[in-house]
Amino acid sequence: MSCGKGIKLNMDIRTAAAVRESLFRDTKIYTYDPSCCPPRVVELRNVIVDLDEQIEELLKSHVEDDTQ
Repeated sequence: MSCGKGIKLNMDIRTAAAVRESLFRDTKIYTYDPSCCPPRVVELRNVIVDLDEQIEELLKSHVEDDTQ
């Protein structure tokens, strides 16, 4: 069920890393073949990827700030 609207969360990097780790632990027992695992797992893995990208971006910006 999709209503076409998204939910945005705002959290610090430590919380984002903790949420990411929890989602990873909850989905690691499933195969990475999306045709063989529940749609919920595919959706959670998309959230993990999104968190990974945002965490990486934030870490890179901190590194750049520290080197300038």
